[in-house]
Amino acid sequence: MKKTLSAVVIGMVMSTVAVEAAELVAKRITAENAAQYVQAGPDAAGGIGDWILSNGSVCAVISGIAHESELSVRGGTLIDLGYCGRADDHYVGAQDLIDSSRDTPVNIERVDGKVGPSSAVIRSFGGQGGVIVETSYRLDADEPDKLFITKHLTQRDGEPSVALYTSIFFNYYSLVPFVASTIDPSRSNGFVQESFVTRGPTEIATFARTADLIVALSPADADAPITYGWQMVSAKRSNADGSVVDLPFYALADFSALSFLAITEPFVTGDGADIGLLQLLEVPFTELAAGDEITFEEVLHLAPRADVAGITDRIYADAAKVDGRVSEGSAVVHLDLKDGTPFTQTSADSRGAFSVHLPAGAYTMRIAAKGGRELSVPFQVGESDMTLETVDLDAPSRVALPQGSPMRLTFKGLDGTPDPLFGGNFLGAVELRDDSSYRLTGVNQIFLMGTDKDPAFALLPPGKYRIYGTRGPEYSLEKAEISVVAGNDTVLDIAALSVVVETAGFISADFHVHSGPSFDTVMPRAKRVATYLAEGAEVLVATEHETVFDFQPTIDRLEVGAYVATIAGTEITGEVGSDRTPYTLGHANAFPVDAQALAFRRGAFANENRRWREVIADLKTRRADSLIQLNHARWDDRFAPGSPAWEEDWSGDRAAYFDHMGVGRSYNAGEILGSDGNRRLIDPDPVTGRRDIDFDAMEVMNGISRESERALRRDWLSLVSQGEKIVATANSDSHTASQQVGLPRNMIAVEEDTIEAFDEAAFVSAVQQGRVYGTTGPMLEVTLGDKGLGEMVAGGSAELTVKVSSAPWIDASTLTISVNGKALRDFPVENGEVVAFKLGFEKDSYVTVEVAGDPGEDYAVVYPGFKPYAFANPIYVDANSDGVWTAPGLATQ
Repeated sequence: MKKTLSAVVIGMVMSTVAVEAAELVAKRITAENAAQYVQAGPDAAGGIGDWILSNGSVCAVISGIAHESELSVRGGTLIDLGYCGRADDHYVGAQDLIDSSRDTPVNIERVDGKVGPSSAVIRSFGGQGGVIVETSYRLDADEPDKLFITKHLTQRDGEPSVALYTSIFFNYYSLVPFVASTIDPSRSNGFVQESFVTRGPTEIATFARTADLIVALSPADADAPITYGWQMVSAKRSNADGSVVDLPFYALADFSALSFLAITEPFVTGDGADIGLLQLLEVPFTELAAGDEITFEEVLHLAPRADVAGITDRIYADAAKVDGRVSEGSAVVHLDLKDGTPFTQTSADSRGAFSVHLPAGAYTMRIAAKGGRELSVPFQVGESDMTLETVDLDAPSRVALPQGSPMRLTFKGLDGTPDPLFGGNFLGAVELRDDSSYRLTGVNQIFLMGTDKDPAFALLPPGKYRIYGTRGPEYSLEKAEISVVAGNDTVLDIAALSVVVETAGFISADFHVHSGPSFDTVMPRAKRVATYLAEGAEVLVATEHETVFDFQPTIDRLEVGAYVATIAGTEITGEVGSDRTPYTLGHANAFPVDAQALAFRRGAFANENRRWREVIADLKTRRADSLIQLNHARWDDRFAPGSPAWEEDWSGDRAAYFDHMGVGRSYNAGEILGSDGNRRLIDPDPVTGRRDIDFDAMEVMNGISRESERALRRDWLSLVSQGEKIVATANSDSHTASQQVGLPRNMIAVEEDTIEAFDEAAFVSAVQQGRVYGTTGPMLEVTLGDKGLGEMVAGGSAELTVKVSSAPWIDASTLTISVNGKALRDFPVENGEVVAFKLGFEKDSYVTVEVAGDPGEDYAVVYPGFKPYAFANPIYVDANSDGVWTAPGLATQ
């Protein structure tokens, strides 16, 4: 009850935040005014100690110096932006870089604010190397939808110069970018982007665009949709001799970040409209002289809707207004120039109506609607407002969906029919990479909660389909086939799902799940709950990046508390290479954690330029019963024992902590923890005594990092063999509907295994004790003597009993028994079979079991890329019955 009440109070605080109309504000957020000024929305992060800027319409938050930012251990950057009181913040954050390197961010040293008669201003002062940077954020009383940004750079005498200045708007796959040029619209590339984050500077000609506008759209189905339009108005250099020149700048955009890149000196070759090899050769010789200054003028436009026209209509407000209508509401309307160059995009309302402002010229209207329906119509725009003829789309083909029970429906096209896609945005957004491309599309699945909030129909293109109905590995799999005829209605008649594997005494959970509050996804919270329910998982642990979040208000609003329980938590996310941790801390989840509604990042833990032992101490001090789990600690298996301890050209993921341990040396599972290479993990903090290895749990299976499972299991067994009783877990790490949620999953042994009787404290305690097994389908019952998972049996011998159960559509045929991390042998096993083995022990030991199977045709469709597998946490053996477990050490492996 206490947790639910807390969530309701937080929701009330965040939903009622508003700034009085026409009030100009530029001040520090304090404990006294935080309830008024802390903003809300999926990515809202600002809190006490930050700065609020408002004109009564738009509210912006600039972080306090003490708060870490995306690429710096200091704050002073823009972190929240939206309409006051609307709870629509989707702005992740910003950072400016010197010479385009994440290692040289502009570090802010001071922030101040002031209010004038017609505007409110917050300024930040900082620098990097030889450059001093002053940034001004301004909101005007008479401009309700614009944030004006001015950046002023000054070169210090005798200090290194700057050749490139990069401003970054972090996107992390959470907003859809559209790049346009208001100066020369023929240079717009719309929703088709070239990746730049993963490419080097020699490829700049591929990804740099001569454009001045980057539009970023939230999902249209967000609780409060919003669009940001980032416009570079001018980039000028003022030389010490009094001359002023325009500087070349370029737009860079992909699904990870948005950026404007400016060269600090005009090119000698070319006209600056394009950048190629000759211009790149000039960059190393570009420099500022002492006293030279650069000024960037930028505008961040806002629109309370999710389409490009929300921004372009303001920029082209004096152009003709074009009204139109589509025969079906909510269709997406793309407006292209005659040659196919994207110009803008909008969506029809529920009645099919839309309007856009377009300069005179020839255009093509491309309409996309559910059910795979598309249509193109050319038209001409003059100087005057006009109304287009209604565009009639073909009648949709509707399929009536089953009602009243949670399930996931997977659609596969037959006889040449493509797999249908649901939940897409019809924007055609794509990121082009060196050898591939990544498209933002829908999925061939529909997720049903079993309530009256489920969709009654789905729209499909004509064709033949096979539908798979599932609800996770404890339930049956049912199939049905349908033929869809254009314009006709069809009923999907699929058998009800039934429980086919009993898991009494266990409750299922995914300890690594993301939704909109994470900076790298925009999946609406309600949709995330729906996907989880459809997968039949029972305990949903909220682990959003760098914020503390609780799904309980969403679950209450959806009225699905009878199906799912939840625990509030966070994913601690190291991003900044620093003096103490050059390769960051990696990632770890912590739960349960209480959200602090008015705190920066809602009370998430500071982690940059710190070691894990300090972060763990903070967590345990705040809440002693919290659990901390090391996430995806390996990128791959390149650092297996016997391999080099490090690669100077390592190109893995900084999130993989065991690959680098924060300092550029891999954990060696073949050496003792006290070795020179591994000792960092066990060095105690001189104040708290905590160590970097003091995690309660670690992921051995991660749904989106499957190639690292072998390495992670080796690491885990190495640690257990040396006495570190870290619990192995299995999680999805799902960020989107296309990434499987609730599988891999954990099965936790608890006395009360129903949602109604869910006890958070007992649940977390069971996990910390190791009463857990992880699975992608097979279910286990394991005892050694009279003890279960995580427990200790006394004596030199005991009988190991294992029962393997799985749904008929999930194979589980090979059982592996290991003692002290070494496999004894593999055994064939039948579904539902109970097998028993007498084991003897000469010294204290630990026993683990695994079961594996082959993915059959149905399993491969429902869980593509996975294989049936389950592993159990150890049962410990006190061979000499002295009441103390002595780790066997590495020598026995």
